[in-house]
This record gives sequence, C-alpha cells and structure tokens, in this order.
Amino acid sequence: METSATLPHFIEQIQIGDMLDLKSSYLSPYLKQLEALRLIERRLPATIPREQRRTSRNSRYHLADHYLRFYYRFIAPNLDLVEQELTNVLWQRIAEQFRAFVGLTAFEELCREWTLTQARADRLPFPPEIVSSHWSKDVQVDVVAIAWREKQILLGECKWGDHPVSRAVITELVEGKTSKVLRGLPDKGEGWTVHYAFFARSDFTGAAQAEAGKVNARLVNLEQLEHDLATDREYRR
Repeated sequence: METSATLPHFIEQIQIGDMLDLKSSYLSPYLKQLEALRLIERRLPATIPREQRRTSRNSRYHLADHYLRFYYRFIAPNLDLVEQELTNVLWQRIAEQFRAFVGLTAFEELCREWTLTQARADRLPFPPEIVSSHWSKDVQVDVVAIAWREKQILLGECKWGDHPVSRAVITELVEGKTSKVLRGLPDKGEGWTVHYAFFARSDFTGAAQAEAGKVNARLVNLEQLEHDLATDREYRR
C-alpha cells in the first residue's frame, strides 16, 4: 500500500506499523476491512504452497485502486505545489517518476493479466493454479505461473525501457534467477520443469531473440500484449 513517493509500489504490514508507531498485529482488522472494501489487496509470492497461503506472513499490501496509486505517488507528497498552483513544477515532478511508476505497477500487472488470459485460453505450456509474482530476500521475478501437481513453473520478466531488450536480460533470468527461485520450492525444485516469458515495451534485440530461442521462451512486446488483452476482453463480454 503506497503512502508516499519515496516508498515502493508495495508495503508490508510491519512497515505500516512502524510508520504509524503501532504493533503490526494491531493493524490486522483494519487491513481486513480495507481488503473487504477493495481499497487494498494482500499479495503472496506464487511460490508459497497452497496449504500455507492462508497463514503465511510473507505478504505485501498494494493499493487496488489505480487513481489512489497515482494520488499517493504524485499528488499527496506535492500538495503544496497544488495549493500554490505551481503546475509546471508538479508536472515536472510527475514526469521524473512516471516511467518508473508505470513500469513497476501498470505494466507488470498487465503482463500478469496477459499470462492469465493465455492460461484461460489454454495457450500456456501447462495449466497453472496461480499467476502472481515471486519475491524473497535474494530474488524477485515479475511474473510467475505455477502448477504444483505437475511441477511446472513459468517465470517472466517485464521491461518498460525505451530500447529493445538485450540478451543480458534473458540470461539474467535463465542463468541467474531461476536457480534461486527453485531453491525455495519443495525439494529445492528437484524434478520441476521451467518455462520462460519476456515482456518488452518496445522489442527484443536479435541476440536476445536467439538466446530466448534456446529455452523456447515466449517474447511479447507491447503491441502484442495490447492486442491479446483487447481480444480477450472482447471475447469475455
């Protein structure tokens, strides 16, 4: 749950308690009420087994409303500029952080939504039980789809940069992050099959496409993302 421009796009319960000078356990009923009102949502890493999800404390709270996200990121910290009608300065502040705001919130969520639409249409390599993201002390992955029974997992990386995604992004996920994610699974990921997807605002370099081809990864640019999501929404009407 964002509360200022200096905080990330999520916040954990213990951080909320520290900010309000309250014990985090005291906040639980209030957070549940905000969840019931759909103002916030509690998210868990996709890699937490189903039987542990109700009791796991490894959760993060996010503002569910896009307007509130924008307000608390850009308007609330700059109310003095609004009151003095210093709109040029305000727009400059927004412009400085807007790219990161889109990349860390809207684009990643659209990529997870795209993954869900592909799952519903049976276009993923396996039928996942959950689509979310993964985070731990040493690794974070933007998009994760997982099927516990079949021991299959899809890992996805989202890049909102202006330039085509490079080969290094592919190798970082495949050769670096994958082993860290698998270590957190039961039996340290033994016997699991890993699939990959990469999402780009623009496109992918030739070297990135060649590297992705080695692991049969899905490459999705913004144009395809928009088309597929629009098609799915039209179909579901």
